[in-house]
Amino acid sequence: MNTLWPTMAAILAFGWNALGTASAATNDTHSTDTSIEQAIAAATEGRCDEAFATLSELGELESRARLLVAQCRIRAGLYPEALDDLNRIRAASDLSPGQVGDVELYRAVAFYHLERYTEASAALGRAEGVSGDEAQIALYRGLIALRNGDNDRAARALETASRRAPAITEPVASYYAGLAWQGSAERAKARAAFKRVVDIDGDGPWGKEAAKMLEATAPYPFYVNLSAGLEYDDNVLLRGRLIQDPSAVDNGDERDGRGVWRIDAGVELFDRNDWSGGLNGSYSGNAHFDQTEFDAQYLAAGVYLMRRIDANTLAQVQYRYGFAWVDENSFLSTQIAELVLSHVWRKAGTTSLSADVVWTDLRFRFADTPDAVLCPGALVPCGPNGLREDRERNRDGVSFGAGVSHSYPVAVPTGLAELVKQMELVGGYRFRYLDSEGDEWKHFGHVFNAGIEVELPMSFRASTHVSYEYRDFDNPSTYPDFEMADVAYVLSGSDRLEHEVTFTAEVEKDLTNQLSVSARWAYLNNKSNRRVYDYTRHVVGAYLNFRFD
Repeated sequence: MNTLWPTMAAILAFGWNALGTASAATNDTHSTDTSIEQAIAAATEGRCDEAFATLSELGELESRARLLVAQCRIRAGLYPEALDDLNRIRAASDLSPGQVGDVELYRAVAFYHLERYTEASAALGRAEGVSGDEAQIALYRGLIALRNGDNDRAARALETASRRAPAITEPVASYYAGLAWQGSAERAKARAAFKRVVDIDGDGPWGKEAAKMLEATAPYPFYVNLSAGLEYDDNVLLRGRLIQDPSAVDNGDERDGRGVWRIDAGVELFDRNDWSGGLNGSYSGNAHFDQTEFDAQYLAAGVYLMRRIDANTLAQVQYRYGFAWVDENSFLSTQIAELVLSHVWRKAGTTSLSADVVWTDLRFRFADTPDAVLCPGALVPCGPNGLREDRERNRDGVSFGAGVSHSYPVAVPTGLAELVKQMELVGGYRFRYLDSEGDEWKHFGHVFNAGIEVELPMSFRASTHVSYEYRDFDNPSTYPDFEMADVAYVLSGSDRLEHEVTFTAEVEKDLTNQLSVSARWAYLNNKSNRRVYDYTRHVVGAYLNFRFD
């Protein structure tokens, strides 16, 4: 598989980096530079022995000459000979730390082509963090994982190789990434990888093979994700320390179990000249064991348009409409328009910028509390005279938001490679302003979030996410801290202020490429200067998940 070896342009670049630094240490700089040029020219033409003979005349370059010639021999398919050269200079004292790492990298390449995969993997481990050629390390990590049937790990490694040094690793990395994604039943990602190959090598052997793979997949790629499970919720009503509905009895019955389900689906309708678009939709719901009046369902559908600006930059605009029912009664409708711009960096991960507008129409209406003048003899609490709670608590309105998020793949230390396969850090910031019709809900929000996602052995995945939101409301709340029947309550003059912290931990285990089981714990703590909004919540659940695309 000589086509897996980097281009000769990469070997030339390495030759100058590895050998060019020696000329300053020689007495005859011109003669040394000439010898280096002659050796690189010989290596470029596949005359490996001649390249070594030319450089070996310069004693101080012998070890680096063997490193360059080993590359030449690997490209020519002379793997045993290359391995012999590399083994002879493993302990060379005249190599820099980076060159020592390169020796291990190219030993791994030779081992791979000799089908000595265990030794190849061990050599890659020694090269990681030492060799500067991280792209090739990722490439061969991915190829070994693909051979071992670990498609998810292979796909991520090969995508990393493609992103970090496309001039060296492409179109090989994207082609095998496509095969790996296909093996993981990720057909949309597989098609994206094969398309990159066609763009890079359209009339070449890799491009032609990738075109065949594209033709063999569905003309309208789609996905369907389903999840169903059971949850325990200790605060179904999101009830604070004040009873919002005086007719409710606060006897701890806000705790309940429920069945939950969710379906997400989408289809790509066209993909031409860097433009693509399609439809997506979702349906989710729950059914409580006891608190059936809080059974909810939400149905949403949308359309999206994507534009690939370059190989690493993508822009997407989407419109989505949703409708919710609670206890089979119309409760909420939403409209969302969103613009997202994402860029994949060579080494630093993926950054996404977003902006959105959300229109909310809450079909539920609050009742107006009797004024204080009517309070004597009333069986319910009374509010200040002239206050229209039904208007002030109207949550309908428009929300404007913008944010930035970033995901960063972390290099797993060699000592943890058997315990952690992949690790990714995620985080971001989001700003939003809700311009509601009622003064109760007008506010600015600032959300900060961070998390870590880890892929573990035996097809396990784990993740934790934490977020903090600061909500600064424009007005005081229309809810009191205390209320009693027959008594007119007094409102605070301070603007409403809230701090919300959420934490989620989840573990998932793949049973097949399409089926998995997961468990999740979610905690929410909303600190507010109004007692009705001051509450905590714990949700624990177990789920069965199915995906198909």
